[in-house]
Amino acid sequence: MFIGSCQRLSNTANHSINIHFEGQQINRVCHIRSLGIHIDQHLSWTKHVNEIARVVSSGIGALKRLRPFICEDSAILLYRALIEPYFDYCCPVWDGLSNELTDKLQKLQNRAIRIITKSDFYSSATALRLKLGWDSLITRRKKHKAKLMFKTINKQAPEYLQDLFKPFSTGYNLRDKANKLALPKPRTDFLKRSFCYSGAQLWNSLPHDARAARSFSHFKRRINCLMSPSCSHTANM
Repeated sequence: MFIGSCQRLSNTANHSINIHFEGQQINRVCHIRSLGIHIDQHLSWTKHVNEIARVVSSGIGALKRLRPFICEDSAILLYRALIEPYFDYCCPVWDGLSNELTDKLQKLQNRAIRIITKSDFYSSATALRLKLGWDSLITRRKKHKAKLMFKTINKQAPEYLQDLFKPFSTGYNLRDKANKLALPKPRTDFLKRSFCYSGAQLWNSLPHDARAARSFSHFKRRINCLMSPSCSHTANM
């Protein structure tokens, strides 16, 4: 699989590129699955989101059929078991979604919320979500990324993740520079969507007391306070 922009990949399509390994020709593909993540040639995550939507829709269908026979607490437990793990799995990796893909996933959570609360289609998903005390998916992914960043900065994550980030340094005594990271200069949208850029950007946006947290439990509490459901962004359909 070749990865690049539509324009660059269209140029390679006009040329015959043959790659062989141990006498076998490697066939070119548009997407591939690795450790449960569907990676496409444009790194748009369209294929991955479509796969999440397919599996989650099946889980929501099962929840809808069972909902008349179970209480709300049991419905929430089913949601946690059958649906939520697919929204969360490796989300810091594929978090750089377009607005269209972001809304596509959010609509699935909204649908599940209406089923759990026995609300009709016209009920505000935002109000129902706040009543349950849940985060929107975009806020949930942001929290997961922030927690992974804390572990990475504090050497609780694998070395290959630690090597992606460098401390911010300057010859000037700038305010609020402590515990910040050097931010790469993105020349392409690929870098802007990458974990090494978006992770550093998110970390630098956190207040000093959050970045300076000495324990993971303290950091989680601070993040939950900063990224409360009332501040999240959601699609209402």
